[in-house]
Amino acid sequence: MGDTFRRISPREIGREFSRASKSYRAWAVPQRRAVEKLLSAFGGYLFNKEILDVGAGVGLLTERLLELTPSVSACDISFKSLKENPAPRKVLCNAERLPFKSGSFDWSVSSFALHWCDWKRALPEMERVSREGLLLALPVKGSLEGIGFPFPPPEGVLKLLKPNLYWVEDLEIPFRGRDFLLFFKRTGTGKNPNKLLSAFEILKNPDRVSFYGFKVLFAVKFLK
Repeated sequence: MGDTFRRISPREIGREFSRASKSYRAWAVPQRRAVEKLLSAFGGYLFNKEILDVGAGVGLLTERLLELTPSVSACDISFKSLKENPAPRKVLCNAERLPFKSGSFDWSVSSFALHWCDWKRALPEMERVSREGLLLALPVKGSLEGIGFPFPPPEGVLKLLKPNLYWVEDLEIPFRGRDFLLFFKRTGTGKNPNKLLSAFEILKNPDRVSFYGFKVLFAVKFLK
């Protein structure tokens, strides 16, 4: 899947998120914080707009978008996650091949999703289906330092996206020990093709994870 070096199929990823569809909301603390920060900064652009939530999952971002506009569509690769999503329109699909005509939405937005796919394909697809702009909250390299997950390099994302405004911020995972491991299971995010540490190694020597959190790239790109 591009330069992400993943050996995990979209079907496998979808299954993991489906298994966690009932527990995701309770455990997704940094994911929820990312939504709040993204919309606090840029939500004003979305009032009464037609919006596509890409990689929407159970709807942490979707439910906040619906406070701004009734015209929200949600797409994801996890069927069970979409069943939990409150969007009036839901589409099961891959972000790398969005099944919408060009310019179908005013804005496309995504939070904590594109690191699970080929972002080099997904970002142009988001731009293609949008008329006014893109909003993005994306974990990048430096996240969960020590476990080996191939997060996108921020410089590569910025070169492709060319945002009008962006920043990178650390969001901590507020769990340690067994709860840290449960965080990945309960949010469906435990798949790691480049795993450097086993669960036993993390419990035995927690300092081998040098950063218990995500470095998140927040960005906006205006298309007109």
